[in-house]
Amino acid sequence: MEHSGSARGAALAAAIALGLLSGLWIWWASKEGAYFGGVMYPGVVVLCAGLVLVSSRAAWDRALSLSIPAKLTIGGLIGLGVWSALSALWSPTPEVAVADAQRIFGYALAFGLGIWLRILLRDRSELAMAPLALAGLGAGGYTVAILLTGDDFGRYVDRGTLQFPLGYRNANAAFFLMAMIPAVMLAMSRALDWRVRGIALASATLCLELAILSQSRGSVVAAGVALVVLLIASRERARTVGWLLLAVLPAIIVIPAVTDLFATGDVENYSGTLELREAARAALRGFLVALAAGFVAALAGRRITRSERREALANRAVGLVAIAIAIAAAITFVVATGDPARWVEDRVDEFLTQGTPDEGRTASRFEINAGSERDDLWRVALEVSAEEPLLGVGAGGFNYSYLLERGEEGVESVRDAHSVELEILSELGLPGLVLFAVAMISALLGAWKSRGLGGSEALLAACALTVGAYWLVHASLDWFWPYAGVTAPVFALLGSASAPTPGAPDGRGPTAVRRLAAGAACLLAISVVPPYLAERYVDAAYADWRDDLEQAQTDLDRARDLNPLSIDPLLARGAILFAADEDEAALAAFAEASEERPEEWATHYFLSLLQIRTDPRAARDELALALELNPRSGQLIELGQRIERARD
Repeated sequence: MEHSGSARGAALAAAIALGLLSGLWIWWASKEGAYFGGVMYPGVVVLCAGLVLVSSRAAWDRALSLSIPAKLTIGGLIGLGVWSALSALWSPTPEVAVADAQRIFGYALAFGLGIWLRILLRDRSELAMAPLALAGLGAGGYTVAILLTGDDFGRYVDRGTLQFPLGYRNANAAFFLMAMIPAVMLAMSRALDWRVRGIALASATLCLELAILSQSRGSVVAAGVALVVLLIASRERARTVGWLLLAVLPAIIVIPAVTDLFATGDVENYSGTLELREAARAALRGFLVALAAGFVAALAGRRITRSERREALANRAVGLVAIAIAIAAAITFVVATGDPARWVEDRVDEFLTQGTPDEGRTASRFEINAGSERDDLWRVALEVSAEEPLLGVGAGGFNYSYLLERGEEGVESVRDAHSVELEILSELGLPGLVLFAVAMISALLGAWKSRGLGGSEALLAACALTVGAYWLVHASLDWFWPYAGVTAPVFALLGSASAPTPGAPDGRGPTAVRRLAAGAACLLAISVVPPYLAERYVDAAYADWRDDLEQAQTDLDRARDLNPLSIDPLLARGAILFAADEDEAALAAFAEASEERPEEWATHYFLSLLQIRTDPRAARDELALALELNPRSGQLIELGQRIERARD
């Protein structure tokens, strides 16, 4: 009787974890990937609440018998979060250092919840893949609905590429491609109902279509590596390839819409609404085709008798075909280029010298050259890390270093190094990079160990390894680390794959350990409330100041009290008062911000702008300070010309 009650409690806890993670991943993906604190902070509270609720149910003996890789992953993430928080002592943006730490602790929570989910699912480990797959289906369906009915073209598309719902094409492609992988794996699972498998396959196709519409060049590289990892990690290569093809082929329907939508990016004063609608309809058609194919394949598969010998032969054949394709591709590449070494040198030269490529003469973004601003970003990150190898410049400090050291073609609005390793190395030094490497490598090793268990465990492990490999490769070329909606699901999936094999429910477990875990989660949840409220007050001030300027000032005072590390309330006060023609009060706000954070070039810019007429000498002095911090800013150079004209 007691065993039955514990089993029911574990089942209830598993359902809570599944619902919580699925809902949170959908919400975060639909809200710009939880890049901003207004969405990230509440999500961290949800993760804290989930850990407290789920861990209070059962299986503590299993949770405390974690493998060494799982323990190292948790220790690495917690250590990295603590180190980021400590960097507030030397970072030019201490509030960012603290926020980054809270985000990293959220990743550790996601990994832990993934472990709990796998333990509580017991013999249904394939369901641990469901949260990310459901997130792809939910966010993908929401995206198609918005594209079919919405009219804010600038919000949905950036230069002819899909950036909705995550707000950034590369993050968009990464999220949907990663969500595609567990969807394919669920479609493969013989343990699921044929209707569920058909929907899973259709979801995989929809995710692929939206990733294609996002047109991320980095996703091509990451997807290629992920495919190789999938073929190596999968114990059923033939079935994996078959179901993968069933998901990929219907997605071809969306390809013509890619070029049509991309062309609208160069048409002046044209919304591209017709092309956007057609792209959404094409994605929907591909979804329906895949749905039908999934139903048919799942039903047909039930009639086929399994044969280990036949499966082994099929797996060997797939391996041989893959090798043959790789050799044929290599030969074709050599013949087509004539001189492969020269071709590689040309691509490297494009990357290093051509900056952001010209997209105006191509049919899609996939066809443009290797030019990118990343070489400048990576150069600065390496220079900064060489100057501060131990401590780095502090979390959030890369932006200040980059503005100071960027080249002539550098991008002023960039805040991240566009590489998770170089980002962490430049901001948190070698200790930060070591902690990240320990966490990431250990998580992948933990998933690899589960591959040998066979059955649904092997399916989950192959899925986690593929998703983890994709994220690591693409994050090495881009800036997904601060996107909680992209990164947290990866750690949750790796946590599930790294979990100890489930046993019978064991009751409530050690009281001291449960209290420690619950206390830490509650402390983290409490810590995110002040910065969350502060951000809400700043947003409210920006939104409502025209209707009630006095209330806006009150809101900014509250934001300042709640998060004294941040100068955002002061910058908001100055900007609002400047827009309201309250120049003297605006000057005082920017002066206070400048005194507190002299490294911020924007405060000196506004102080210069406000004093052009009243105190030209002070305006020139402030401009000189701003130029020291951001010497290549076109905005500052233009202001200098304006000051000289006023002087004449």
